[in-house]
Amino acid sequence: MNSKYRYLVPNGITFISLTCGIVSILLSATDQFQPAGILILASYILDLFDGAMARKLKAGSEFGLQLDSLVDMVSLGTAPAVLIFMHLRAEGLTMSWVWPFAVLIPLAGAFRLARFNLLPPKQTGNTDSVGLTISTGGATLALAVMSDLAIPSDSISDYWYILLLIAVSALMVSKIAFPSFVWVFSGRRKNAVILSLFGISLMITSFFSAWFFWTNAYLGISLARAGYKRLS
Repeated sequence: MNSKYRYLVPNGITFISLTCGIVSILLSATDQFQPAGILILASYILDLFDGAMARKLKAGSEFGLQLDSLVDMVSLGTAPAVLIFMHLRAEGLTMSWVWPFAVLIPLAGAFRLARFNLLPPKQTGNTDSVGLTISTGGATLALAVMSDLAIPSDSISDYWYILLLIAVSALMVSKIAFPSFVWVFSGRRKNAVILSLFGISLMITSFFSAWFFWTNAYLGISLARAGYKRLS
């Protein structure tokens, strides 16, 4: 591909991700929570692809790095906070309980992105991230709402959302090493086991509830892994 135009592919994916985030916020503002959550998750998946395409096409650039951070701030920092805020508002929860904690998410996300942009390049073979990425944090919050909406009975207490907002914010600003999906899906046997377990969970619950469960499993394994390394 022409060296001048190869940058259009990853940056184009990033702009599509930004569009998903903006539309998600507008949908949340009009109480259309399910499509709003789906767009956040779409942005999360696109966020994985733009970096992969930039590496494959050797189209990484400082512009792309800064653009990606700004888009993540909107689509995976602000949009999930708005989604949870409006969802809890529709549930009848007193908003004075919610907004201080909802604000934590974009604040923690901004801190996480600024710190990431100042870190030196990762050494070869090191795929860990310092603190929970804003993309995984935002996806976790969106999945909480989607899981709640997918099950008729309340799957998540309204007040548990407050604890979830605090926990995700704290993990983003922490210095805990979280493994990337390169580590998670690092072997054929491991992939087969993960996909089999995910398939079994789909037979028990909804797609979004299963995804939310395994995202929380990832967070739990990451914390246990970090604790083991510290003790070792």
